[in-house]
Amino acid sequence: MMTVDELLIREKANALHEIDKQELMTNFAFINATVNGSDKNGNPLVKKPTDIADYDKLRNQITGEHKNDDSKKVNKYKKLSDRAKRAREEAIKELKKGG
Repeated sequence: MMTVDELLIREKANALHEIDKQELMTNFAFINATVNGSDKNGNPLVKKPTDIADYDKLRNQITGEHKNDDSKKVNKYKKLSDRAKRAREEAIKELKKGG
């Protein structure tokens, strides 16, 4: 008999296995597209496999992992916001001093 945790792990493993199979098929499609598909100028329609599907993103959704890119963006905007707040406070102090 399986516990609920074991069942959940098995479901994740199965979902990841399905994504691996889909990724393999996408790679075949990518190879086919690069060999056969091109626009009017002769440029390939599909430049990389992620143009068809982003399997790393799908895997991260299943496993619950997230790239640090989003947190870096949030930190960047937070720093900019804090900097603007400090500049605003300093400007108010200068106005009060001078006026």
